[in-house]
Formats: sequence, C-alpha cells, structure tokens
Amino acid sequence: MGKCLKNSFFVFIWYHRWNFRYILGSILLINLLSCTEKEDQLNFGIFPDQNYTPSEAWERFDTLKQNKSLFNQGITKSQWWLGFTIVNDADSLQSLLFVSNNPHINRIQVFENGANSSSMDLGDLYPFEKRPFLDRDLIIPFTIPANGKLQVLLQMDKSGETFHIEPEILDFQTFYQKKTNDTLIIGGILGWMCIIFIFAVFFAAELKSWSGAIYAAYVLAISLWLATHWGLTFQFLWPTQTTWTGIARPFFNLMTNVLILLLVVNFFPPTVTGKKTAKWIWATAIFQALMALALLLPLGIMDGISSKSLFLQITLLVSLLTSILILLYPFLQWKAKVPLAGYYLLGIAILALFGIVLQLNQKILPMGLPHYLVDYGSAFALMGETGVITAAFARRASIFKKEKEKLSIEILKREKQAAEHLIQVQEDERKRLGRDLHDSIGGMLASLYIKTETIEENYSKQSLNELRQMIEQSIQEARSLSHNLTPHYLEENGLENVLKVQIELLEKKYPLKIHFYYQVSTDLGKSTELILYRIINELLQNMVKHSEAKKALISISEREGELELIAEDDGKGIDPDLGLKGIGLKNIQERVAYLKGKMELESSASGTSHIIIIPLHA
Repeated sequence: MGKCLKNSFFVFIWYHRWNFRYILGSILLINLLSCTEKEDQLNFGIFPDQNYTPSEAWERFDTLKQNKSLFNQGITKSQWWLGFTIVNDADSLQSLLFVSNNPHINRIQVFENGANSSSMDLGDLYPFEKRPFLDRDLIIPFTIPANGKLQVLLQMDKSGETFHIEPEILDFQTFYQKKTNDTLIIGGILGWMCIIFIFAVFFAAELKSWSGAIYAAYVLAISLWLATHWGLTFQFLWPTQTTWTGIARPFFNLMTNVLILLLVVNFFPPTVTGKKTAKWIWATAIFQALMALALLLPLGIMDGISSKSLFLQITLLVSLLTSILILLYPFLQWKAKVPLAGYYLLGIAILALFGIVLQLNQKILPMGLPHYLVDYGSAFALMGETGVITAAFARRASIFKKEKEKLSIEILKREKQAAEHLIQVQEDERKRLGRDLHDSIGGMLASLYIKTETIEENYSKQSLNELRQMIEQSIQEARSLSHNLTPHYLEENGLENVLKVQIELLEKKYPLKIHFYYQVSTDLGKSTELILYRIINELLQNMVKHSEAKKALISISEREGELELIAEDDGKGIDPDLGLKGIGLKNIQERVAYLKGKMELESSASGTSHIIIIPLHA
C-alpha cells in the first residue's frame, strides 16, 4: 500500500503541475482503487538478463529478494529472469499452475531446482499446440513433492515490447473457477460487440451510410484487437502463425485508430467548425494506415529489437494523438451545437480517457494497475463507448427517417402542385381555343347560314338545302369541339350533369345507345373531376369513332374509398397491331397514373372493356 500511495502522490504532483484535470484525476483514482492485495498472488524476484547462463542465473537466485507481486517495465530491450519458490507443507503431492496473466510473452524457458537445461519451452514463438498447458494464457504446470519445495527460474523474452506481468499460483479447482468467470466476461463482451457490429451493418445497408460502414469496420477491428489481446486469436484463428501473432496486436491497434478517426470526421463533416482539427485527423489517419501497411510488407520491422521498440513507441505516440483528436473534434462540434455531437463526445471520452491511462501505465508512467484492470478495463470502457455511439446512430437513423419522410411528402406536394399548375395551363389554353372556335368560326358559319336565305331565288332549292345541312353540321361540329375543349359549367353543374349533356350530344350525332350510371357521394374536387372528364371523354371518342359499337356502358361508382370507372362497348375491339400504343390510350394511362390509379383493359372481336380504379384519398 505504501508504494501505491507513493505513486499516487507522484501523480498528484504531476496533476497540479500540468493541470491535466480529467486525465490525471482519473489516473489517481484508478491507482488508488488498484491498491488491493490478492490472495493468490505470487511473490517473486526479477532481474534483467545480461547474457547469463543458467548457472549464473541460479547464483543470482540465491540472493534474490522475492518481494514483488507485479512488474511493469514498459517497453524493454532486454530479456528478464523471474525467480520464485513454492513450498508444499502438505503430506501429499501437490499440482499447481503458474498463470502468467500475460498471453503475449514471446518465449519462456523453465528451469527447476538449479537445473541448467529447461524443462519446458513455451510462448508466442512456438505453435499453440506445443504449449505444456493448452490455454489462451501462458500457463506452466508444476508438481511439488510432499513437504517439499520447488525453486523455479523463468527466462522471459519480451525484448522490444512492453513487459507487464502479475503472475498467480493456482490449484486446478481455483484455476477452472477463475477461467469460467473470465470466459463469461469475455463471451459477454464479444457478444455485445457482435450485436453492435450487426446493427452497424444494418444501418449502413438500410440508409446507404458510409459512416455506418466505417463504424462496422471499427467494431470489427477493435473486436479482433480485443480477441488478440486476450490470446484468443492465436488459440482459435492462427495457432501456427507465430510470426503474425507478434504483428497482429499493433496492426489491429493502428487499424482501430484509423477507423475511429475516419468515423468521427465522417459522422461530423467539418462544415461548421473544426476544419484545422479535421486536417490533423486525416493526416494522422493516413500516417497510421501507412504504418499498418508497413507491418504487412516484408520489411522486417518486428524482427529487430531496436526497430520493433521504435515502431511500438511511435505507435504509442500516434495512439495518444488519436485519443486527443477524437476528444477534441467532437468537443468542437458539441460546442458549435452540432446535433448528436454530445453523444460522440461522451462515448469516445469513456474509451479515450481509459486508453490514455492504460498507455501511460504500460509505457510511460507505471501505476501498478492490476492485470484484470488491464485485461478487461478497456473492454468495459469499449462497451460503454459503443453503447453511446450506437445510440447516436439510432438517433441519427430516426432523424434521417423523419427528414426523408418529410422530404418525400414535400416532393410529392411540389409534384402535385406542378402537375396541377400544368393541368390548369392546359385547361386555360383549351378554354381560349374553345372560345376562339365558338366566337370566330362558329359565328362565321352562323352568318353564312343566314346569308343563304338571301340568295334562295337565284339557286335551286335542293342545292340550298344541301348547303344549309353542311353549314349546320359544321356549326354542330364547332360547338362539339368547343364543348370538348372547355367543358361548360363543370364546376357549377358537376361531373354527372356535364357527362349527361355530353352523352346526349353523342347519341344525337352517332348511332350509339349509351347507358350512363353515376353513384358518387364524395366531393372529388375540381382537379379530379376535370381529369375524370378528360378520361371519360377520351373513352367515349374511342367508342364513337373507332369501335363501331351499337351499345355502350359508362358506370362511375364509389366503394370502400375507391372510385370505380367501367367503360364497355359491343364494338369490334382494339386493333392488336395498335395495342396500347395509341395516343388516346396513352393519354388515359397518363391521367390514371397521375391519380395514382390502375387500369385493366380487355378487348376482343365482340367488344372492349375498361376498368379503372382510382383511390379517393391518395
């Protein structure tokens, strides 16, 4: 406890010196909370390897103080000798397990009771199946005789990497109980990440969102980093790829940094604020992407101790810069009151602050954090981060959906206004043409009809009668055309009465008997009545001009919120070569489509039938 308080005091002084309130305040709190003794901890001694032989190391063991339970060297360039003694006071043989609580030691050589040759070799440089105890962690089984003791020296190689170890000595029952608890925690965390990943993929697919795709990739990358950090990927995914095992953790670390940077700048484009910070984000992301690419190339970066150490130190620095940037950028967006920026700031702050603490603990400022906090603390912080960010995505999806619906309604409204305006323009033009036809041509024909009476004595009566009939037919045709162009009194008299007049005129002019049925109680509106009039008029013109029908039916009725229009005749049917390509039928189809309706057409040599269904509240 004294050492913990000493570290806390140091952190407290640094805290006041630099005024890093939130970051170092968190470090101080975590440091104090971690100062607890563990029942199964192992007391050991440790010293750096200076090319000792096993015999020379055993000589050092005799004077070694076994008073440490946790060792955190940060990035080390040397190998280490770890020594401990296990005493069995029982009258029976005892089997125990040495649990390193660090699954990423490159090589461990085990020497027992002064032996100069190793009894076991294990580590990431060996295939997984070569381990003396098959587990994600590096575990060494020992057997201690009754009333005896076992002296152990472990030569540990973590050169060029961070070296943090807090080993335990456990019996098998305690180990499996602990393993069960760890499995539940790991399973719960990875299960949570799987759910978040599925949500992100669904969000990206449904809303065609790049930010959703980047978020899905980020969740996948950080899940793989966690699984690699816990040793699961070496156990289950690449148990024989010993070279990739040492590269995987920094690779997924860099890719996670790249994706979280891209995510935050993609979710909040710097249109309002943060343009300079966004440039830093892009530069940092590109640099780390190049670093990750360098790991995949055969450059031997992770082969030499010096190059590996330098690469990991640069990775640390860019990771810290990433944490600062992903905190600063959402803060600027939140300060500028950009929607949902507060979600991101809260979510990223949870993981970024804890990430800074862990990075400082492992490589710059050792604080004695216990291994369970190192192993699972970042995972729990990640669950908090993804939970908050996922809530932001859900909120954004809801806003996007509402905006899309609002935009769709606005587009439909504008389209309807434009169509109605076009219809009105067409109708105004028809009215003008109808008036001109009625006033000019109709007037001239009427004058001509009167003029024939004055020249009756100079011409034969038969010729004058023929001339009068031709003029009278011309007058009726002009009136009919005028009426078709401008349906008189449609607004005042209604669709039913106007259609009755139109049908009466057609029956006088053509040898066609038309049965008309109208049963509509809903107010259709001026625009809809006008379009229906045009549709029915087109159908009637087809009957009298093309079908050669003797009988016809026009039925307009209302049922269950729909308007049903039926037009039937007993004519010769539609020419199959013409089909639906005729101008009249195209006009009908366009008008039916405008009213969001549908039309069915049946035609044969015995007649033609049109059934048009139009929703009344489209």
